[in-house]
Amino acid sequence: MLVYNDALKKMPGNNDLLYARALMAEKVDRLDILIADLQTVLKTEPDNAHAMNALGYTLADRTDRLKEAQKYIFRAIELLPDDPAILDSMGWVKYRLGDFETALHYLRKAYSLMPDPEIAAHLGEVLWSTGDTEAATSLWQRVLAEHPEHPVLQETMQRFGIEAAAE
Repeated sequence: MLVYNDALKKMPGNNDLLYARALMAEKVDRLDILIADLQTVLKTEPDNAHAMNALGYTLADRTDRLKEAQKYIFRAIELLPDDPAILDSMGWVKYRLGDFETALHYLRKAYSLMPDPEIAAHLGEVLWSTGDTEAATSLWQRVLAEHPEHPVLQETMQRFGIEAAAE
């Protein structure tokens, strides 16, 4: 954070630095900085779909500001309709809002475009929540075999009491 803060003193308002600091702020649990930095980026770049997505996803994942999150992500999808990260975010906010069917639609599409372990973790969680525990477990085990150290996937599986399959 100090590096980004120093760089922003030298180049105030630099959107690339603000975006990077926002992502770092999330890692150190400073959502206030993340939100402020991404909102600043969006003031000067109102069509920055990645900033909208980062803000929307964080609001959906880490706060109860779900309707606000959904607005940011919806606008990002309008700009980049086939971006897997944005589709994943929409699936996640729909899940958090209790719309499991729509969540599955977005998460399946995201995973088909980019079979990423974090998307798999999200997809599995929604599958589990709809009662399809077998499909969720199978997906998680398959992806874990390819990405055994992925923290989001590991945390999700642990939260649902799923052990890694024996080799």
